[in-house]
Amino acid sequence: MLRCGAGRVNLPVGVYPAVAMGREAESHVRAVIEAKGRITFAEFMALALYGPGGYYTGGEANRIGAAGDFFTSPHAHPAFGALIALQLEQMWRLLGCPERFDVVEAGAGGGRLARDVGEFASTIDASFAAALGYQEVEGYGSGLPDGFTGCLLSNELFDAFPVHRVRMAGGKLQEVYVTLAEDGQFAEALDEPSTSRIAARLASEGVELGEGWTAEVSLEAADWMKEAASRLARGYAITVDYGDPAERLYSKRRSGGTLRAHYQHTASDDPYGRVGRQDLTAHVDFTALIAAGETADLMPVTLMTQREFLTNLGAEVLLDAIAGSDGPKQADLKGLRSLLDPAGLGGFRVLVQTKGAPAAALACLDGEPERRDLKGKIEAGLQPPRLTATHLNQLAGRPGGWTEWSPT
Repeated sequence: MLRCGAGRVNLPVGVYPAVAMGREAESHVRAVIEAKGRITFAEFMALALYGPGGYYTGGEANRIGAAGDFFTSPHAHPAFGALIALQLEQMWRLLGCPERFDVVEAGAGGGRLARDVGEFASTIDASFAAALGYQEVEGYGSGLPDGFTGCLLSNELFDAFPVHRVRMAGGKLQEVYVTLAEDGQFAEALDEPSTSRIAARLASEGVELGEGWTAEVSLEAADWMKEAASRLARGYAITVDYGDPAERLYSKRRSGGTLRAHYQHTASDDPYGRVGRQDLTAHVDFTALIAAGETADLMPVTLMTQREFLTNLGAEVLLDAIAGSDGPKQADLKGLRSLLDPAGLGGFRVLVQTKGAPAAALACLDGEPERRDLKGKIEAGLQPPRLTATHLNQLAGRPGGWTEWSPT
């Protein structure tokens, strides 16, 4: 998600003011804490985002776009879906053109990416479009089809999975718990980790946190990837999100952690201010996702930036085609370029994995033949994807305070 940045503030353990929202999500979180005494931050995040009245249980309408809290690559420009469609079509061919090629998109939201992939697929290869079976499923807490052949696809799914927050204090790994102070305000407390899996995860990745460092560990993201990998019979996985391998994620430059709240295109370090009304995210641990996939024979092919991924697939070909077209085009060029901006969406990571399928010739690695083919099709009359009313026109003005947020 392209979100805006406020300066980092390292919040100390202690008491934080809770905004009296009168909303279902906050009331439910308070009731759970009162019943249990305290909850892990992972449980707090799950309730705030996915519980009754939670941020993601109210639909997409008020979250996406200039009037919402963020926008994603599919909303920036349909070229994102079109270029993914080109990669999916090649994957279908590498698998021997099966009669059915299932694309299972997890966390599909309003279906914008699905529509863009489907529309462009129908223009590049009728046989592929006929074989394409596109299934949209929710991400966190949802089920997946079993034994499918094709591609597991997600865009900004894992950054919103619940995370355990930990801190190195007094030479010991401590977990952050959420409780209520005597005056009813949300408060944080440190104690022994709720599960040995947290320390085991960090140890398996060779992570050593410095004194006073705070970090996030998403056990559920890895669990979900492990389950999803087991459901894929043969094919590929494409995961687009912001994050890093463990050695970069758990480093001194991120010693305050990566948890952020996002509200009306403004980021903050306070997860307790607008429970149920603001997004909560943390950077993805791609080392953990890779290890989880490997347990079910889903093997890593590459971890690259979105800019590299889309450029290899032909983003510059589409840019040239739009630039050379007649009529208004500045909004299209702005939207497409934003997908490649290394300080924004272009800096996101793309993890490609394979299971029982050839990978060496994948176009996203070095798509020179595919780029030549795309250029030839455009010269023969294929129309490049253009913005529609359902996409975001980035020339139409930005909300106050909206500045580009960097994933690095």
